[in-house]
Amino acid sequence: MKKVVIITGASSGIGYQTALFLNEKGYKVYGISTREFSSDKFTHISCDVTDTEKMSDIFKDIYEKEGSIYALINNAGIGISGAIEYAKREEIYRIFEVNVISVVNLSLKILPYLRESKGKIINISSVAGEIPIPFQACYSATKSAVENFSMALNNEIRPQKIKVCCVRPGDTKTNFTKNRIKTDVVNDIYGKRIVNSVKKMEKDEQKGTEPIKVSKLIYKCLKKKNPPLVCTVGTGYKFLCFLGKILHKKLVNYIVYKLY
Repeated sequence: MKKVVIITGASSGIGYQTALFLNEKGYKVYGISTREFSSDKFTHISCDVTDTEKMSDIFKDIYEKEGSIYALINNAGIGISGAIEYAKREEIYRIFEVNVISVVNLSLKILPYLRESKGKIINISSVAGEIPIPFQACYSATKSAVENFSMALNNEIRPQKIKVCCVRPGDTKTNFTKNRIKTDVVNDIYGKRIVNSVKKMEKDEQKGTEPIKVSKLIYKCLKKKNPPLVCTVGTGYKFLCFLGKILHKKLVNYIVYKLY
């Protein structure tokens, strides 16, 4: 019997590549995303992940159809770039609702099914959660929140034999770059720093890791009996996060300032 995995944000980027890869590895995959989408490799269901009640009904329907749910991969996310001073209130609320609140709500809704299967929750974090990026303040904050939530939840449900872990990608070549909400402002306060920083960020992303590398790490976490709490994609980013922990935070922040 195939293990059932649910992936949010599955119509593009890391989510789509992971859905295809896990299907190849023998999993029964259900992908969730807001837009209408179809695939002959996995079952897609259209839903906004912030609609907790509808998502709860989807979990129930999948369980009744399949008899078991093994894992939830919280991958759906959005980004905002630009000076936080100029971000709209609704944009700030929306990024926290999608990147954090939905992760919390869906993780709690899936627990009864994972308690039965002794399954896993895998949350997609970011290197920016460990090393915050200027002009991505809200995005960095949401990913840090996801990691802290994941570690706390892991300890709460540890006796229930359910595992929670974070996969932490760095720059990854996806449509996330194109879809990010941007506030590009040139004025006497910030000068061209916003535009130049966002351009560098986008260039790094488009030269970044292929999504399949993230998918392969997610697969390893699914296979391991005791996956790590947080695992970073790529040797370079692992080293960067290591330096972020051992060096003085003020120094790390200054280095990031000079880079951006």
